[in-house]
Amino acid sequence: MKTHGLRGQALLITVLVLTIALTVALSLIRRTTADVKTTNQLEESARAFSVAEAGIEDVLKRASGTSVTIQSGNGSATFETTFVSLSGTSAVYTYPSETQKGEVATLWLVPHTQDNALDETGVDYYCKEAGACTIEVCWEQPVNPTDVPAIEMTVLYRTIAGLYDIQRFAYDPDAVRLGNSFTRVGVLGSGCGRASGVYTVTLTLPTTNVRPLALRLRPYYNKTAFIISPLSSRTLPSQGFEVSSTGKTESGMTRKIIVKRNYDSPASIFDFVLYSNTILSNSAYQN
Repeated sequence: MKTHGLRGQALLITVLVLTIALTVALSLIRRTTADVKTTNQLEESARAFSVAEAGIEDVLKRASGTSVTIQSGNGSATFETTFVSLSGTSAVYTYPSETQKGEVATLWLVPHTQDNALDETGVDYYCKEAGACTIEVCWEQPVNPTDVPAIEMTVLYRTIAGLYDIQRFAYDPDAVRLGNSFTRVGVLGSGCGRASGVYTVTLTLPTTNVRPLALRLRPYYNKTAFIISPLSSRTLPSQGFEVSSTGKTESGMTRKIIVKRNYDSPASIFDFVLYSNTILSNSAYQN
């Protein structure tokens, strides 16, 4: 009787041990399977994202949307892209990012062609309507640092003779800061669709025998955000374009990237370079 009892206990212990071992094994298998699945999803997600990035690079080079199948790892993946010019606006336009002091924000006053080149003779430019061509330029006061930003505005224009020139304006709201010869403007107030918190200047663009091409805005003493308000029912031309790219792997994983970009403009350093429509010469160095 004792022998049979011991055998029964041994069998019960064996069954319990096997049950526990099987439970642990199944748990490990389940966790391993989940880890493998997660790893595969992360890998597929990375592949789809990389393909979408490739689509962005492709459409920026082509300046047009496309659909392409490319090799990616051991399989294939596709990207579909779109390229859309951001339409002009007669409403308030806010520059997409703050402009650091010394840097330049460019506001285009003439349209661009389909391949993003400047269309200097296009009819859809800002000053096409007869009469005084004015535009309202506003800039914000940063919270930190608290220095009041002053603004230099440079109008780039083309004459009817095909020559290029500039006209500069400079404004400083800080009445205490003297010696820079900037034109003083009012205190923080309303403008450009804002009820408060902006400095405002109404700028009259040159139009007599000239065509304004762009307005270059450079802050001094502090960074700022620019807000532009068209006046006299005028319409700003498109300031840039939007590119979207959707990458998809053969397993069905998709990722989408959207990029908004302003049209290219000269770097800020070019505002300090001397240009001439004719040959420059110095009589002191001529024979």
